[in-house]
Amino acid sequence: MTLYLPEHRQAPAVEMTPERDRPASVWPRGLVATAIAAVVTTLMAVVAKAAGVDFGSSVGDVPISAFPMLTVYCSLVGVIIAEVMIRLAKMPRSTFQITTIVLTGLSLIPDVVPFFEFDLTFVGVLCLTHLVAAAIVIPMVALRMEERRGLGLPGSHRR
Repeated sequence: MTLYLPEHRQAPAVEMTPERDRPASVWPRGLVATAIAAVVTTLMAVVAKAAGVDFGSSVGDVPISAFPMLTVYCSLVGVIIAEVMIRLAKMPRSTFQITTIVLTGLSLIPDVVPFFEFDLTFVGVLCLTHLVAAAIVIPMVALRMEERRGLGLPGSHRR
C-alpha cells in the first residue's frame, strides 16, 4: 500500500536544522533575570536611603533611578556576552561564568576608588547591589547555556 500526500501537504525541499542543533537563546531568561535584578537593586537602594545612607558624592547625589537603569544596562550587556559565548566558545557556560564573574569584580573598582568621594556606607551599598544583581543574572542566564557545544556530553542538556 502506497500513501500519497497532496503537493501542498509535502514537506518543503528546504533543509531544516533540527531543534537540538540550534543553540538555545538566552534572551527570554536573560530579560526576566534583568527585570528581577533591577527591581531587587532598586529596593535595596530605597531601603538604604530610608535607613539614612548618604547617596551624595563630590559631583552630586546619586538618584535612586540610577540603580535600575545601570542594572538593566549591565545585565543586557551580560546577555549579549552570553549570546556571543554560545556561538563562539567551546564551553559556553563556563566561559560565560568566568567572564561575568571577572567583569563583576572589575565593576566594583570605580565604587571603591576614592574619585567620587562616596560615603563608606554608600560604597558598601553599591558593592552589595553589584554582587546581588550578578548573583541573580549570572546563574539564571548560565542555566540556559550548554556546557559543551555539540559534544553531547553530560551537562550539555538544555533547560
